Amino acid sequence: LFVIDDKGILRQITINDLPVGRSVDETLRLVQAFQHTDKYGEVCPAGWKPGSDTIIPDVEKSKTFFAKQ
Repeated sequence: LFVIDDKGILRQITINDLPVGRSVDETLRLVQAFQHTDKYGEVCPAGWKPGSDTIIPDVEKSKTFFAKQ
């Protein structure tokens, strides 16, 4: 599975052995995360979903996110 953005940039490659299924929900989450990071410049942590907290890519500002963990 390849996720390619609107600029033609390859953003994700997923390789599964044939007996292992793929998750449409996870693929959609990845596309939404790429769109969010492109628009806002924030970092989406593993498992991020739209509306969830993100990480500001700054040492001091990121502490807000990690303090909640």
